Amino acid sequence: MSIQVAILKILASHVSGRAALDSLKHDLAILSSSGGDWHARIKRLASRVPELDIFSNGYVLRDVEGWEITSAGREFLRALEAVTQDNLPPAAPSDAAIRAEGALIVVGHRFRNPMKARRDSALSASPRRRPFREPR
Repeated sequence: MSIQVAILKILASHVSGRAALDSLKHDLAILSSSGGDWHARIKRLASRVPELDIFSNGYVLRDVEGWEITSAGREFLRALEAVTQDNLPPAAPSDAAIRAEGALIVVGHRFRNPMKARRDSALSASPRRRPFREPR
């Protein structure tokens, strides 16, 4: 039930983990009118535990002063929220994305001309000749 997940979230948000019934109802009313994001998040969390009963599982205690979340309830809520769409870590980039991202762009650098490099290597391979001088 999503209302039970919402109750766990509200009780966990209180420093003492305790709330009077009127305060709990007030917090539920505020959150239920807060928009679609809250509803969607609670619905996603509740879908992971369709048979949840916060009282019989010992997650919440009731007495005349109000309701209180137990340490087991806090632990359950932590485990429930551990991996959801809302808090998944960003996916690590794949090798292809890293390679595509790392394209090298060189600006203002002079590259050797491959044709000139071949010509220079051919000249250096042949024996050196003295330039022709006319006799005096």
